[in-house]
Amino acid sequence: MKLRFAQKAVILRQQELLLVRKSDLDPNNPNLWELPGGGLNGDESLDDALRREVWEEVGLKVTPGRLVHMWEWDMRTAGEPVKVVAVARFCEVESGTVSRENNDAEDFLSDVRWVPLSSALDLPLISDQEYVVKEVANFRA
Repeated sequence: MKLRFAQKAVILRQQELLLVRKSDLDPNNPNLWELPGGGLNGDESLDDALRREVWEEVGLKVTPGRLVHMWEWDMRTAGEPVKVVAVARFCEVESGTVSRENNDAEDFLSDVRWVPLSSALDLPLISDQEYVVKEVANFRA
């Protein structure tokens, strides 16, 4: 089994949380919502990897901050089992406008949206990230 490390960005604007929606072509979580972010590439630092993923997925330049939560899940990539260890981190926006211009086809994203914290849990979220969204909503309440 392969092991991957992933990071998700908790980006807040007043009482709204930035979320992305997977497309119906996503092999693991079609049409579900999640936090922006992704995997570590090569010799990237943790901060650089999260900055790159956020830029690619939502067009924002961010400063990664403190840890919110850590979890794991299993998936299959190219038929092989993969264990993913993930963390969510608060991120502050430095600059940019929310956009999907830099999306990679492999991200399988169909939407990006600022969602009120009060209704974020009403969306069909990837189950592993429901806890993170709940923690952030409670933290900001």
